[in-house]
Amino acid sequence: MTKAGLAEALNTATTSHDSLAAESYGPVIGALSMLLKANEEAGTIRAGLDPDDVLLILGFLWRIDPRSDWKSRADRLLSLLMDGLRAGAPGPAR
Repeated sequence: MTKAGLAEALNTATTSHDSLAAESYGPVIGALSMLLKANEEAGTIRAGLDPDDVLLILGFLWRIDPRSDWKSRADRLLSLLMDGLRAGAPGPAR
């Protein structure tokens, strides 16, 4: 929340400048893929996570209103996300 204005700037940059979004998307997904793979191999997160899905889910942090009770809300939402990523968590229903 220290950089609350960053969410709006990122949103504007990625929705109004398609080339910028296209240029940054690949490196971000690549880095996230490496982090997920390393943690999967270490047994700290569940197997088979899609980096596109994880990035989309993380987007909720950018949208929490900094004028609200953001800290407790961010803590709750991050806990939900981490519970879903942890090793041993049930996979999606098929």
